[in-house]
Amino acid sequence: MFNNNLTFEVLLIGDSGNISRNKPDAALELLKNHLPQHENSVVIFLGDNIYPNGLPAPGTILREDAETVLKKHHEALKDYKGKVVFISGNHDWNKGKANGLAFVLRQEEYLQQLFDDKFSYLPPQGCPGPSEVILNDDLVLIAINTQWWVQKGVRPIGKQYGCDVENEAQFFTKLEQLLSKHQSKKILVIGHYPIYSYSLHGGKYKLKHHLFPFTLYKKKAYLPLPFVGSLLPLYRKYVGAREDLAHPRFKILRKRLKEIFRKYPGLIYAAGHEHNLQYIEKYHNHYIVSGAASKATYVLDGKYSRFGISGKGFFKLKLYKNLKIKTEVLITDKDNPMGELVYQGWIV
Repeated sequence: MFNNNLTFEVLLIGDSGNISRNKPDAALELLKNHLPQHENSVVIFLGDNIYPNGLPAPGTILREDAETVLKKHHEALKDYKGKVVFISGNHDWNKGKANGLAFVLRQEEYLQQLFDDKFSYLPPQGCPGPSEVILNDDLVLIAINTQWWVQKGVRPIGKQYGCDVENEAQFFTKLEQLLSKHQSKKILVIGHYPIYSYSLHGGKYKLKHHLFPFTLYKKKAYLPLPFVGSLLPLYRKYVGAREDLAHPRFKILRKRLKEIFRKYPGLIYAAGHEHNLQYIEKYHNHYIVSGAASKATYVLDGKYSRFGISGKGFFKLKLYKNLKIKTEVLITDKDNPMGELVYQGWIV
């Protein structure tokens, strides 16, 4: 079943909520063509599983469309033998609005009905986490709910909501306990928001975004606003909209995670949110951004960037008996159903 001492495979695909509804979707078809044919593997959807607003209540205007999106995820994986994990992103929480918890709980319940007992929605019940999954003897998965930190309205925490931690301090304590417990293994931490990014949410902008700021949202919106146009990029870089890495609430989480992760060299953190594919190595940790299932936006080069591309696709991680991990990036290619392998490297 395995070649060259391969023991486990992980497929990381994020922001798949805007897939094609009425025809085969290129990213999901590529995913299907690369699904491992064995149980020692996991497919992880890194949040924003339904655009634009998560799973509305039954009978509301966008409910049928949202159900179609989730059904297409299931259809792509119906014959897959490994584990399936979903986490939530800002769109799943009704784009962070105060009633977002109801949307994400409906999504968790609906996906549980679609998939079998190999399915997990992490962290469950809208809790902050961290949630632990032992993938095999050498690899552990830890999921955190990054949206919880910036969410408006009810943010579940404590026993009354079925959560494992009672407050934010306990969240960090438990995370450190889990990392310490598994430090002899390979550790994969997942969350929707990246810790580092050389793209829009990370506050990285091209010159054209300062001259034509509306091109951040529409590629052809070339309305020139020199000087004044710089205000929007600068705001998102230093102050931050609620979905940006610079947002004050997310900065609390981000600062602590960076401090904690540095104690565990070799740790891998994988996220979506940015609609591109990035691999960043900093302080002996490995940061993956894989949010390019539905859209492809720009990514800039940076000091700690090892790879970055604007293209639809996903990351694949292959764990071997010597605890080395091979990293591959695959993007869609209209002329090749197996896509294009645009990056491969090793995490030791």
